[in-house]
Amino acid sequence: MTQLSPSPATESLPVTPSPYSPLSSTTNLPTTSSPPAVKVQVGIADPSLSQNDTLVNQLVQLINAVYTVAEEGIFNDVYRRTTPSDLKNLIQTSELALAWISSPNSSDPNSQTSRQYDSPTSKIIGCARVQSLSATHGVFGMLVCDPNHRGSGAGKTLVEFSEEHCKSVLGKTVMQCELLVSTEFEHPFKVRMHSWYQRMGYKVVRIGDFGGEYPHLKPCLVTDVEFRVYEKPL
Repeated sequence: MTQLSPSPATESLPVTPSPYSPLSSTTNLPTTSSPPAVKVQVGIADPSLSQNDTLVNQLVQLINAVYTVAEEGIFNDVYRRTTPSDLKNLIQTSELALAWISSPNSSDPNSQTSRQYDSPTSKIIGCARVQSLSATHGVFGMLVCDPNHRGSGAGKTLVEFSEEHCKSVLGKTVMQCELLVSTEFEHPFKVRMHSWYQRMGYKVVRIGDFGGEYPHLKPCLVTDVEFRVYEKPL
């Protein structure tokens, strides 16, 4: 599984200031001694990040590595969840939320604040696409967490941030997400995601037409699928 490693590119990543405080989740990452709490913070990536090819490529590797496992048996080997050009477009349109952590032992006064990317001790551990879908609906997708940091609360914090962003910044009243599942076999990851979405307050409102909504991806399918669309009032 691909892991993002600290580099000068990730250390100086800018994040667009939000009109509300960044949402955060606190967890204890495993160490050999009793560790201090590590805070997960989330923000919309600044459009200038699209020029940072090193970091964009690292994010693309992480996203595609996670989705290779999450979509196993659903798509063929040619399928890739995203590309550098697609990710750059999301960043340029302020539609990519990033989750990051900083070393709790850092002496940098900015290391545990919303100016996390001014610190050389920060590390990106996840991301999500956040978009306006209609006058009333926002949608999140491409939700990814570094496998080495699962259990950190990054996924939950990314969803909560996406909901608040759509409500407070974009003026939406409903949040949507989607889940593609095989009708020919039970994928453990998909089962867990369905239960997790329900715990987060989402309900299936319709079964969509995946081939109609994503015609360019239909040829990549290797199984019959059910395209579940979830909604949650904001």
